[in-house]
Amino acid sequence: MEENVLQLIVSALDDSPDLWERVRKLDKGSGTYSEASEIAEIVGDEVAKQLAEIYTPEQLDAYVRAAHELVSMVSEVAQQNLNDAARVGIKPLKTKYPKAKVRTLAEELSLISEDALPEEVKNALPSFVMGMVDDIVKYNADFQAKAGLKPVIVRTWSGSYPSHDTKHTDWCQELAGTYEYGHEPNRVYARHKGCRCKVEYFPDKRAKGRITALSKGEIDRSGVLWNTRSDTLEARIRKLNRSK
Repeated sequence: MEENVLQLIVSALDDSPDLWERVRKLDKGSGTYSEASEIAEIVGDEVAKQLAEIYTPEQLDAYVRAAHELVSMVSEVAQQNLNDAARVGIKPLKTKYPKAKVRTLAEELSLISEDALPEEVKNALPSFVMGMVDDIVKYNADFQAKAGLKPVIVRTWSGSYPSHDTKHTDWCQELAGTYEYGHEPNRVYARHKGCRCKVEYFPDKRAKGRITALSKGEIDRSGVLWNTRSDTLEARIRKLNRSK
């Protein structure tokens, strides 16, 4: 990944109030994978916008690598907030860059006509980037379940689809719900192209309650979180924008 690609993405999003609102919620400790997924959607839209203008398989790899780095950073903070709320000393787990999935996506896009390619890129990339968060959710949920916790998996139907993709409405609605780990549908992490649904989880129901109380201002951060970070997520992202 070329560092300047990541800087381009962050720079383009610098004036996005939606991005920074969610980043600050994560910094306050009440942000979870819900915010991470929403940030991934924002990043995915920006990546799609830039790739639609300059698409090549090499550019796809560079931009998706940059998006993965940013999404991993955001998801790490979300996971740490959840671990703190559950009061467990487990470090957030990170996923590797999904080379095989990117290669498959590039192959699919290679079959699209030149005229239709920009629209197809805009349709495919946001859901693809959001899927990176799903991979991190699953990785951490699986690990924590093996460690003895009882994760709660939540899939939220977005109700947002491209006009030509309404056939997936029923499919996504059927997957939406809150599930105890091990009792979720087999395809709870699955996405169709253009899907904007969110998948998140909580280490246990107690953690879910603490996060909710924290977000409502019913308890303060010190009453929930014991871990402290030397710098904020906002500062880390803005530093990327300033890096040369």
